[in-house]
Amino acid sequence: MGNLGWAEVAVIVVVALMVLGPDKLPGAARQIGNVIRQIRRISTGFQQELQNALDEPIEAEARRRGELAVEQGKPAAEPAAEPPPSSQ
Repeated sequence: MGNLGWAEVAVIVVVALMVLGPDKLPGAARQIGNVIRQIRRISTGFQQELQNALDEPIEAEARRRGELAVEQGKPAAEPAAEPPPSSQ
């Protein structure tokens, strides 16, 4: 919960209980939880999109050099071997 200690959380709960009352407090807590969950989901999606946008030029350059396959544990594509000379 960030930099909040148990004393700060207790004060927040007591104030919320006094302001909202015992009937509305569970619904408000549920709604706050849903909002926080949506914010985290949006934040995660944004971070992934940003990371993908930053990785695209790096991956394109690695593919151009043939290094990406090696990094992922696959052998780099070898140039096609010339067929053996025919003996006619």
